[in-house]
Amino acid sequence: MANTDLFEYYKKGKYPSHVRATAAVLIVFSLFIAVGIYSLMDLWNKYGGPIMAFIQSLSLPTWVTSNLWMIFLILGALVTFSMFMAVGASYIAKRLGGGLIYIGALFMNLVTWSIVGFSLWSTDFNFNLLLTSWPLMLPGMFTLFVTLLLFTVFRNRVRRAGQIISLTGQVCLDEKGVFVPPLLTMVFTLVSALLFAGIVMYFTPIDVILGIDPWTIDSAIPVTVGVVLYLFTTIFFYNLAYATSSAVAYIYIRGRDPSLRDGIRASKGVIGGLAALAVASVLVSILRIILQRLGRQVGGAGGAVVGKAAGDVIGWVWALINYFTIPAMVCEQAGVKDSIKRSANLVRKHFVDVIIKETAVRWGFSVIAVSFFIAFLLGGAVLGWLLSAGDIFMTIVMAVVFLIFAALPSSLVLRTFDIVYVTLLYVFIRTQEGQITGKTAIPGELEYELQTVYRDAKKSS
Repeated sequence: MANTDLFEYYKKGKYPSHVRATAAVLIVFSLFIAVGIYSLMDLWNKYGGPIMAFIQSLSLPTWVTSNLWMIFLILGALVTFSMFMAVGASYIAKRLGGGLIYIGALFMNLVTWSIVGFSLWSTDFNFNLLLTSWPLMLPGMFTLFVTLLLFTVFRNRVRRAGQIISLTGQVCLDEKGVFVPPLLTMVFTLVSALLFAGIVMYFTPIDVILGIDPWTIDSAIPVTVGVVLYLFTTIFFYNLAYATSSAVAYIYIRGRDPSLRDGIRASKGVIGGLAALAVASVLVSILRIILQRLGRQVGGAGGAVVGKAAGDVIGWVWALINYFTIPAMVCEQAGVKDSIKRSANLVRKHFVDVIIKETAVRWGFSVIAVSFFIAFLLGGAVLGWLLSAGDIFMTIVMAVVFLIFAALPSSLVLRTFDIVYVTLLYVFIRTQEGQITGKTAIPGELEYELQTVYRDAKKSS
């Protein structure tokens, strides 16, 4: 049982403050941003003219080249529209609940088995040829097997997962601030990628980047430092956003009405642990890169596959161990070591619930994301058709552009739903184990249903 609880800090209105850890993180961020901006400015001074000339040579529509402010206006409108779509997705999740799981399972089976169907159609339904290409059936067989397992052996746990999906939609509707940290993370990820690219281009000769000249210590050191800074800042910002949204969801589910400021103050209280977790994640990422590189050097193409597989296994195990680390860290205001232990213990005891989240629940959330892509594709096509007075080429271009833009709302919804769902699962598990008591914001009928399903699932296991 936790020695401290975020809810107690919230009631008192006072949160822990770690000035030194905050200052250290700010120094790292400032260094990365300053070097990145300086590199981009220097590169623009050198290559800005040719870049603008190239853009003008593309013969883009006049309204694009002469009204750049409109581009930024469209991007702002896209962000605003994404928030509205996220709210709509929350309403769908609250209303459908477990229905999303069934729709997602049906969708995934259709997608995976359509590969087999297309293969049969392209070979005039030659089943003998299909048998020789049996690996094509593996995704469909795996999806079908998981689906049957989920809706038979683990049907009670899937039923509970559907209730938590409904609760996830309710939290996101009532506390719309949970969408803000993931949205800022996505923006920062794009900015940090641009800064990292500027650092690499500035410090590394172009011939080395193109592979004409070999890497040397002088060229490798700045790139290595840039990689480490990029990974740390990106991962830490994601951890901070996760902790902020998780804190808001936790305080809400304890029966209060938190603000985004409460979430920020709660995440600042564990900023040292979030930084330490980011450092550990950077080391794991570097280890995965090393394994992949060693695999290519030692065994060629086969070694590259083995190296990638080894790296993926390490990344998967690390993600699994830390499945509940950030919710535990921010909700219990604990250190990184204790939080990892808490997470590993919860994953061990509730492994099936984690697998259900990463299969059935994720399939359901993915259906919402796919609907966004379809809506943006059709909307872009209609807008392109109207703006170009029926030009097919511009219609296709606008459809593709809007399809790319659809990644923003879909990623926003998936990330936020993941954070809130995992936090609610963490709270629910600890509540059933008697570690969290008191009033909650879970509706009475939903709480009764959750407890009933929990007991049924426990008996069946």
